[in-house]
Amino acid sequence: MLSVQALIQRNIHRARHSLPFFDPALRDLITLIPALFSEGSPSVGVYGRTGCSRTEYGLLGRYLGRKPDAVIGRLPDRISIESLIAIPRPSFAGRHFTSITLVCLARSGAPEDEIAAKIDAIAGVFARNGVPLEGTVCSGALEQLLVYEIMRVGIVLGGKHPVTHPDAASESCIYIGDLPGIITESHYHGRIREWDPFGHYLNTQVAEFVNEKNYPCVITIPSASPFIIPYLHILHHYEERTDRESIEKMRGSLLALFSPFPPTADIMLDLGKKWKMGSPYTAFTELDFTDALRLRKWMVPIEKDEIPVCSWPPLERYTLDRLSLGRDRGLWYVEEAREFGHAHAWVVLVWAALAGLAGPASRIFAPRGPGIRQNAGKILRGCVEAILHGADMLVPEDHLQGSIHVRDGRFFFSSDPFAILGQGNKHSVGLFEIIKKKALLDDIDLKDNAGKR
Repeated sequence: MLSVQALIQRNIHRARHSLPFFDPALRDLITLIPALFSEGSPSVGVYGRTGCSRTEYGLLGRYLGRKPDAVIGRLPDRISIESLIAIPRPSFAGRHFTSITLVCLARSGAPEDEIAAKIDAIAGVFARNGVPLEGTVCSGALEQLLVYEIMRVGIVLGGKHPVTHPDAASESCIYIGDLPGIITESHYHGRIREWDPFGHYLNTQVAEFVNEKNYPCVITIPSASPFIIPYLHILHHYEERTDRESIEKMRGSLLALFSPFPPTADIMLDLGKKWKMGSPYTAFTELDFTDALRLRKWMVPIEKDEIPVCSWPPLERYTLDRLSLGRDRGLWYVEEAREFGHAHAWVVLVWAALAGLAGPASRIFAPRGPGIRQNAGKILRGCVEAILHGADMLVPEDHLQGSIHVRDGRFFFSSDPFAILGQGNKHSVGLFEIIKKKALLDDIDLKDNAGKR
């Protein structure tokens, strides 16, 4: 059985692959997470940890923009989290090309709704600083792929240290699930609010190899980053079989996803030179919209009824000052970006917002079409914000014109009418001026009709 000191050293070893490479502001935010859980009311305590140190109190005030509601050096009155673990992941949407996933192992009987509410509040603090954050509240054994990720790159911010054998659990260690030599469960706790074609391709490959019972669980490889280890077996498999397309997609996905990620930037630079691959993968965020969408369609083909986007959330660099609606052969499209057309104008405009082409300040014109509201850009931005805050369906004012559904960060059109009446978190889209026609009777007709009565 490993001693507590050995587990602490393992945690330090995992952290050294990520924390030293982050911007100091991001390091501060990550280390403040336990204090953010205990700040305010109700306070969510982490096992074995004071709510807030003197140093953390000053940092909390800086990032909260107010006086923290916390007592320095005080142990929490109620312990709700047995172990608090942060997992850094690459992100296209993050300011530092980084997102954070929190794994909160809840104490038996703890109010999980309070923990989830705290996660949402902490996500707001991180969002104001340009870092996407999501969290999951767990109890009992975790799925194998999540255990595998925790044991490779997870950082214990407070509470008990994770172990993968039930008999190793103690006052300082918590059993999080088995870690077999070959992973056999393909369920994966991936991004909820983000999507990119490269991460999607890599996760799909992992799931396929797991289902084929061909995915070994390797924690360390000399000279290899623990962030890259999960994909080396898959890449080696395709290289042995000289599957050129799969090799290119695997290498390209790794370069695109991990080159901007600070902990792996130098490693991917060396690998890119070795593989003799550079653009467009390492500069995906620098491609124009047309080329980026073409690359996305090659990496992840568009499915039936899918609304095509390059990544989610949308990249602001694609935003246009002006968008003009056009219509040809029964399909609406955007003059400045003809990559997508649809029978309903509202679908095309919403696509422009989801793809990042339409922003709050964008001017939108429809010279031969319906009257568009003057604040259409802000309405479209509202669609993006609604989805970022949990909406899973967009419905137009005309309920006969279908709806747009969100599934795992991708968007799909449904032609079924009256989606507003169905289940789900819906957001209404009102882009067009409603013209009410009035029937007028002249005085003569009115007098004649009155006389007949």
